[in-house]
Order: sequence, then C-alpha cells, then structure tokens
Amino acid sequence: MSIRTSPRLAAIPHYEPGLTTAEVLARYGIDSAIKLASNESPFPPMPEVVEVVAAGMQGLNRYPDGAARALRRALAERHGVGPDEVVIGNGSCDLILLAGQALLDPGTTVVHADPSFALYPHLATAAGAEGIAVPLAPDDGHDLDAMAAAVDERTRLVIVCNPNNPTGVYRSADAIERFVDSLPEDLAILVDEAYYDFVDRPDAGRIMSLARTRPNLMVTRTFSKAHGLCGLRVGYGVGGAGWIAAIDSIRQPFNTNALAQAAALESLKHPHALERRVREVMSERSRVASALAATTWAFTASQANFILVRPDSDPAAGSSGVHEQLLRLGIIVRDGAALGCPGRLRVSIGTPDENSAFLSAQAQLARSAPRETQPGRTAK
Repeated sequence: MSIRTSPRLAAIPHYEPGLTTAEVLARYGIDSAIKLASNESPFPPMPEVVEVVAAGMQGLNRYPDGAARALRRALAERHGVGPDEVVIGNGSCDLILLAGQALLDPGTTVVHADPSFALYPHLATAAGAEGIAVPLAPDDGHDLDAMAAAVDERTRLVIVCNPNNPTGVYRSADAIERFVDSLPEDLAILVDEAYYDFVDRPDAGRIMSLARTRPNLMVTRTFSKAHGLCGLRVGYGVGGAGWIAAIDSIRQPFNTNALAQAAALESLKHPHALERRVREVMSERSRVASALAATTWAFTASQANFILVRPDSDPAAGSSGVHEQLLRLGIIVRDGAALGCPGRLRVSIGTPDENSAFLSAQAQLARSAPRETQPGRTAK
C-alpha cells in the first residue's frame, strides 16, 4: 500500500540529469568518452582548495557553522555589503528553492522565462502556486517587457537567469535595471547569475552592485561552475535584509557542509588563478563558436560556459538522433529536448582536447547530414 502524498507531487516537473560517463561507456560498449553535458568546469579544484578539504576531513564528527559566518564575511567584503546581506546555500539551487518556499502560496504566481533553468517551474507547483512561463525573445534571451507585463497583484516572485541557461544569452545591466525599476518596489526579484564568471561584457557584475540599493532584489551565484566545486555544492545570494531574513527563516540549520564552506573560502583567496581558468574557458568558447560558424550547424552566441547548437539532421530524427550519434562516438552533450529546446544540443566547454574531439565528431556527422543551412548562421 502506498503512502498518501500531496496531489501536487504528480505535477512537479521531473528533472532528468544527463548521462554519466560510466553509463555511456556501458551502454555503447566503448572504451572512452568525454562529458560536455553538465556545464561543469573542465578544471579540478585548485591545489590549495584540495589541501584545505583534505585537512577538514579530520573534523567531520562535528557540525559545520550553521550560519557559515566566515564565508559570509568574506563574500560581504568582496561585494561591499554587510554579512547580514549574504546568505549561503547548498548550491544556488538551494537558495532558489528556499525562495519559492518562503514567498509562494496557493493563489500566487512566479514569473520566469521559458525555456530557462529547469528548476524554476518546480517552485510554483511545490507551493501550490502558478508559474507564469514567458517565452524567450527571438534572440533566445529574456523578453523582459513581456515578463513585466505578466506581473500582476498575485505575483510574489520574478526570476531572471542571466546569462540564460540553456541558451547562453546575456541581458545588459541597463536592461535588467530598467526591468527592476518597472516592477513594484515590494515585489521580490531574483537574478540567477550562475554563469556570471564567463560574461565578457564591460557591465558584468553591475547587477550585484544594484542589489545594494534595491531591497527587493537578490542576486545568486555559485561555486559550482568557475570554481569547479559542483561536487561540494555551495552557492550564495546577496540581497536586502528582507530577502536574507526570508531565506534564513526556513533554511535548514546546517544547509552547507563544513568542507564546502572551507573550499569556497579558500577558493576566494586565489582570484588570479581563477581568472586564468575562466579566460581559458572563454577562449575555448570563442574557438568552438568560430569553428561552428564555418559549418552548417547553427548556434546561439553564448556568454556562458556552454553553446546551444542546432545540428543538421534528418527532420524526422531531430537533435535526438544527432545526440545519439554523438554518444556512440563517445561525446556526451545534452539533448535540448530535455531542456525545452527541441532540435538543439547544449554543448559545455571543456578542455582544448575535449572541445577538439567534439568538433571532430561534429565534422564527421555534418559530412553525412543533408545540407539545408548555410555556413556561419546563428540559431534563432
């Protein structure tokens, strides 16, 4: 006999993670594969971070600092805010989920873009609220005017993913600031900057500064991407006192573990090493984009550590057919059908060798596909 559960559970979107390397090796009987599916860093944690984590293993019989005070202070100093304007989470996903729990009730709404990060629709359903999914603009970025128009008296939360996942499109700080100013001053706005580190625009980071003066705005970031700590799960948010109090009131007492806190704190001490890694990813992103521009595979220009690609394929097979062919060649990318982008593939930026392997496989598949597009075209 099954237990009685909330009827809402059946409606919560199921997140389907990408295949692991081990799964691909076993499924296709191949000897090696590269994973470019999960937007992970191609670099391991910095050596100093590994040392700190190893040393911290001796204290795992003790609970971590529930308030993550040292990490809060370090982040507050970095962003020019007080420690009471910073909140730490088990990855930035944790903070986004907590925002939904703290702000949404039946009869309220949350406004977000579609397609965007797959977690956002979860918030409304879990709270018995309504999710208002606003289609992207023609350039695959947020349609901020349409999102503002979707806000009404029922709206409790608005989420902007910038750059957007899975498309990689970035909205300027001017555009985001106009959007924030157009909304009610008491409406909670969350700007998810998980891919902030890979933005090469001059205004990158300005929205974090805006959070100092807009009490209804919280900006979330993560140590999972550029810092290479996704296996430890640590993220943070910077926002007004109301935001932080709301999150702190419902988060678990020890929601970030001791090793994650120590690793993030140490990683912050090595900005120059981090910058070198980020620049290599950005350089490789440019190389992959340039190579794709010379083919018939269309793509969306990205400001993240991935590129959304539209491959040439048999229309009946779509991107899933190409995805399967790449898997057989040992190249693991994300099928866009699972991300709300049918007909496309999301390709993470890896090491130079990994990216070259993807481009080699792409060339092999492109040679055997019908030629229906022109080289250099970006996807829309």
